[in-house]
Amino acid sequence: MDEAKSTGSFFSELRRRKVIRTCLLYILVCWGALQVLDIVAPALGYDADLVSRYFLYIAVLGFPVNFALAWFYQISSHGIVRTQSFVERRVLDNIPPINDKRKQGVSSFLRKGEEDREVHWVISAETGPLSGLSYAVREPIVLGRALECDLAVVTPHVSRQHARLDVEDDRLYIEDLGSSNGTMVNGKRTSGRQQLRHDDELRFHDIIFRVTENLSRPQSERQASDQTTFIHASELEKHG
Repeated sequence: MDEAKSTGSFFSELRRRKVIRTCLLYILVCWGALQVLDIVAPALGYDADLVSRYFLYIAVLGFPVNFALAWFYQISSHGIVRTQSFVERRVLDNIPPINDKRKQGVSSFLRKGEEDREVHWVISAETGPLSGLSYAVREPIVLGRALECDLAVVTPHVSRQHARLDVEDDRLYIEDLGSSNGTMVNGKRTSGRQQLRHDDELRFHDIIFRVTENLSRPQSERQASDQTTFIHASELEKHG
């Protein structure tokens, strides 16, 4: 099945790069030139069969060159331009990032207007095609190579549906979805559903995300109150 998918992807890429159309055009041009040579060669005193044979040799040798040029370059209104790779041309429908260090140059997880939403958990891409982008995890997020994923990471080492992130009771969890290369948390491969903590490193082969826990003021006060020990006055009187 994987081989069939690979074959289908290859032919899709051939169509996208217009290689098939270019090769068909090459064959038609060579056929037309051969017809012209059959007429012009005798008029110029050359052996038509010999000229046609040599032309066919040149045309066959030139076919791989034409194929390679069609794969890497295209003729556009701006002249001959290099064809961009499939990854660069893909249009992703990812959840919107809350921070883009590539444009800002300075990390700022909470942009104007984000404070009211109490962004508790954030994952930031440190490598790969999403490097420099940070995403808030407020609800279940499926991460993978497929475009229909909530967070698409287009790289061959990431499975179509690689892992799932979700928040439950203000705790962040990750679960591997049977990926080929596995999901690593702080250098250890996960099995089942695993809780994440602040500054944990998520690794999907060569793709790295960093986990950040942002505590809003009400959350910080709530945690502080949970850790506070209250002593009733009656207990103080007993010890007094």
